[in-house]
Amino acid sequence: MILKETFRMQNHLNDLMQQAMLFLSKPENILRIKEEHQRSRSNPNAQDETVEVRRESDMTADRVIELYLDLIAEREKLAKAISKAKAGAELDIDAALSVNKAKQEAISRFRALSRINSTEEMKTGKDYLINTEGNQTAYVYNIRSVSTIDFNRETLKGIVKRLQRECDEVSAKIDLINVTLEVDYTPKYDIDDTFEDAYGRVAG
Repeated sequence: MILKETFRMQNHLNDLMQQAMLFLSKPENILRIKEEHQRSRSNPNAQDETVEVRRESDMTADRVIELYLDLIAEREKLAKAISKAKAGAELDIDAALSVNKAKQEAISRFRALSRINSTEEMKTGKDYLINTEGNQTAYVYNIRSVSTIDFNRETLKGIVKRLQRECDEVSAKIDLINVTLEVDYTPKYDIDDTFEDAYGRVAG
C-alpha cells in the first residue's frame, strides 16, 4: 500500500470509530426497554401485556465496543507502519511540511507588504496663541504627513519568489513520495467498508 492510500485508510478508520461512538451514544442502542401495558387497571376485561421495544438495529453494544477497540488497534498498527515508512524516505515529510507552512505564511505576509505604497496626506492641527489682548486663542494649521516605506520592495519581491520556488519544489517531492513510498501494511478493513460491513467483520 502506498503512503497516499494509507492516509485515506486512516481517515476511513477514524470515520468508522466516530460512527461506533455515535451508535453507543443513542439510548435505544444500549438499553433494553420493556413496556408493561396495564390495560386491566382501566378495563377489567382487558389483558395486560409486556412488550419489549424492538430496536431499529440488530447490532449489540458489546459488539460495537469490540469493534471500536479493534479499530483503535488497527489505527495504531497503521500509524506505526506509516512512521516506519517515513523514516526510510529521502525527505523528512513532517518537518518539510512544517517548514513549508511557515514559508507560506511568510509569503502571504511579504506579498501584502510589497503592495504597500508611500503616501502623502494633509491633516489639520490645532494650537493656541496669546492674542494682543492677552487672551489664549485657538488656531488651526495644516500638517503635511508623508509616509515612506522603510524596506526594499524589490528585494522583498525576490524573497517571495525564492520562498515560493522552494515551497513548490518541496511540495513536488512530497507528492512524489506520497504516490511511490510503500508502507508495509495489510489492511484488515476495506476502504469501501460501511459501518455495517466493519461490524460484520468483528461479529462474524
